[in-house]
Amino acid sequence: MHQQFSVSLEESTRAKWPHEIFLINLVFNHILVFASTLGVFSTFPYFVLVVPVTSFCIIGYIEFKSRQASVASDTWFVRVHWRIAAKRNRTFMKLLTATLTICGSALLLSKMMGWAKIPTIALIGGVGLLPFMVALLVLIVMGNDSMYQARHGTLPKRLVEQDPEAHSAPAH
Repeated sequence: MHQQFSVSLEESTRAKWPHEIFLINLVFNHILVFASTLGVFSTFPYFVLVVPVTSFCIIGYIEFKSRQASVASDTWFVRVHWRIAAKRNRTFMKLLTATLTICGSALLLSKMMGWAKIPTIALIGGVGLLPFMVALLVLIVMGNDSMYQARHGTLPKRLVEQDPEAHSAPAH
């Protein structure tokens, strides 16, 4: 299921960074900051824009660093962890785009059909936000598992078998 590698403490720490950054975006930004901005929405309605702007900055940073890590002098183990985080980052970006599309379409549909506020909120929450929150929870669990793997010098065997550089990495 997992393959153990001989990694130094510094290498393990560097391999955790992309997952920590990714989790900061998911947990802090998309849950805590979003909940806080909703609390002041009636007073500062544009303050909610802090969440997507921050998120796209973090997403861009992870994408940039993962590409930079693939050509940098980082070890194979660190590069693989940046690739894992970048792949999950792209999945999250697709999820976020789909959620925004569904919520925007539901809002537009409710305006065109003349629906009341309560059915509109129910439609947006049930069809748009609930699947997003479930997928967000799954990504948080996967991110925490990746941090555990980075800390303990392990990677999924399937990932190791698919990577041509894996044969040069020191395994236990």
